[in-house]
Amino acid sequence: MEGDPNVGSSSSSAIKKRKRASEVWDEMRKYIDADGKVKAECKHCKKTFDGSSKKGTTHLKNHLERCPANPRRKSGSEGRDRDDQHQPLAPSIKTKELARLIKETSVSGLIRHLSKMEGDTSYDEREDLDPWVLNSRKDEILQLYQEEKEKLRQFLNNLSCRFTLQLVRSFRFGGYLLVVCYIDDCWVPQSQIISFWEHPSCDVEDSMEAVKQSCLDWKIDTKICFLLLSCQIDPADDWDNQIGKIESWFSQRRSLPFAGCLPSALHLLNYVDGILRSKDYLRDEIQSLEECAYYVDNKSRSDKQIQLDGAVEKAISELKESPFTRGGFFEYFEAAVGVKEVFSALEQFDSDFRSINLTKQKWHEVTAAFEHLKFLNDVTDCFLWETLDIPIVVDLPYVHKILTDRCNHPIEDCLFCQEVMKEAIDLFFSKQYLVRAIEFILDPRFKMDGLQLHYKEIYGSDADRHLEKINKDFRDVYDEYAATDSSNSKSYEMLDAMGRPSSPKSELDRYFDMLKVPRDEDFDILAWWRRNAPSFPTLARMALDYLAIEMPSAPNVGISFPLMFDMYKIISNFGFSGLPEIITPLVMLKSILDGAAN
Repeated sequence: MEGDPNVGSSSSSAIKKRKRASEVWDEMRKYIDADGKVKAECKHCKKTFDGSSKKGTTHLKNHLERCPANPRRKSGSEGRDRDDQHQPLAPSIKTKELARLIKETSVSGLIRHLSKMEGDTSYDEREDLDPWVLNSRKDEILQLYQEEKEKLRQFLNNLSCRFTLQLVRSFRFGGYLLVVCYIDDCWVPQSQIISFWEHPSCDVEDSMEAVKQSCLDWKIDTKICFLLLSCQIDPADDWDNQIGKIESWFSQRRSLPFAGCLPSALHLLNYVDGILRSKDYLRDEIQSLEECAYYVDNKSRSDKQIQLDGAVEKAISELKESPFTRGGFFEYFEAAVGVKEVFSALEQFDSDFRSINLTKQKWHEVTAAFEHLKFLNDVTDCFLWETLDIPIVVDLPYVHKILTDRCNHPIEDCLFCQEVMKEAIDLFFSKQYLVRAIEFILDPRFKMDGLQLHYKEIYGSDADRHLEKINKDFRDVYDEYAATDSSNSKSYEMLDAMGRPSSPKSELDRYFDMLKVPRDEDFDILAWWRRNAPSFPTLARMALDYLAIEMPSAPNVGISFPLMFDMYKIISNFGFSGLPEIITPLVMLKSILDGAAN
C-alpha cells in the first residue's frame, strides 16, 4: 500500500486537513467537563463556552475579539467590523421597530435578538451573551435616544412644577442612578431615571459634579427644589463640604428657594455605625459581651443541663461577631439586651461566668446605647414607611423627651447624645424641619393646628417661640412663591355682618380659615389640591414642589427595578469595562420608553 500513489495522496490530504486547526485554540483550552460535554475555556478570562465541533469556532473568535482580559482584543466598533467582514449583515431595523423591541424586551433580550439576526449560528442563549453585538445598531440606538431624550427634555421644561432629584447608589452594579421625581400638571406623581454612571470608588466630589452636569444636560438646573441623597454616607468622607457646595450651586441658579440636600433616613444607622467605630464606642463592653457569648456557647455544648432556645442561640451567635468588624451596632446591642436576663440567671449558679459577666454599670451603658439606637431605628421606619406619626421635628429636645418617657433617660452628661446623636441629627434632620413643617401645613387635615399640638408636647412653655419661627419661615417661602406668581392671589373682599366691605383676605388667610378636612388615612391629598388649585394658586405651586418629596415610589421608579436587575446580570458577567459605550444610551433609552406612557 505504500507504493500506491492514490492511497498516499489521500492520506496526505487527510493529515493536512487535520493540521488546519483554528487559531482560536492558541488562546482557548479544550476539555471535557464532568457531564462529558466538550468545553472551551478562554485562557485570558477563564470564561467557558461550548467547544464541540458542531458549534464551530465563530463564537470563540467573537469572544476573543472582545474579551476584556485579552491584550490583543479590538475595542469599540473596530472589533465588530472585523468580525462582520466574514458575516452577512442583517437588514437595518427601522427606528419604530427598534423602539418597539427595546420597549418590549430586556437589554439582555435585545442582545440575544440582535445576535440571532447577525446570523451567528453558534449563538448559545445561556453561555454566549455578547453585548458588543449592540454596536451593529449603534447609530440607530443613538439616533432614537437623542430623539426620545429631546421629547422628554421639552416635556420636563414645560411642566409647572419644580423637581426633586434622587441620587441612588446601586450596589447591584457599582454605580449611581439619578432620578427626577415630580408631580405633573394633572397632579399625578411621576419619576424618571435621567442618568446613571459607574462609580466604584464612591467619590463624593465626583458624584456631586455628575449631578450638576446631568442637570445642565437636561436643562433642569434652574428648577430643582430638593436633592435626596439615597446613598450611604460615611462620616470620614467630605460630605458636609460637598453638600454645602452643591446647595450653593443650586441656590445661585434658582428664582425660588432651593430647599436643600436631604440625606435619606434609610442610611441613618449606617452613618451612626461609622461614628461609633471612629470613636471606638463601648469597646470594653463589646469585648465583654463577646467573651460571655463564647463562654455560653461552649457551656451549652458541654453541659446538657444548659439548653438554649432558638432566640437565645441566635442572639449568642450575633454577639460573637463584633460590630467593629461586621454588622451593625443596633442589631448587636438589641441581641445583648435580649439575653441580659439569661446572663443574669446563669451567673447565679456559675461562678466562672459571674467573673466575666458585665458589671451593672456596663449593662447600663449597653442598655442606654440600645435605647438611643432604637429611637433612631423607629424614626427611620416612620420616614421610610411614610406613616402618619412621622415626627415633624427631630432634634435633641425631642430625643430627650422620647427617651425620658421610655427609660428615664438622663439628659445631663449623656455622651451618646453629645457625641453621636447631635452629629447624626444635624446632618439628617436639621434641614428637614422646615420641609416637614411645610408639608404638614399644606395638608388640609392638619394645617397649623397640628404643629401647635406637636410643639407644645415637645417644648412645653417654650413652644410659642418655636411656632413663631416656623410661622415666619413658612410665610417667607410663601412670599417668594407669591412674588413669582403672575396669577397671584387676588385678595377676596369680604362683607361684614351689616353687608359692608371689610378688609380683603389674602390667599394664605383664606386657606387657614377654611375648615380642616376630616382625618382619614385614605385621604388623597393630591386630588384635594387638584380641585382647590384655582382658589389657592400660590399654595398649589408650593404643594406641587414640596409634596413631591413624599412620592419616592412614583410609577416609573417601579419600572426601573427590572431594568436595573437586568443590567446587574450583564455587568456582573462583563464589568463596565467589558461593555461597549452604547450600553449607557441604550439603558437610558429603555428607561425613557418604559416611562413614556406616563
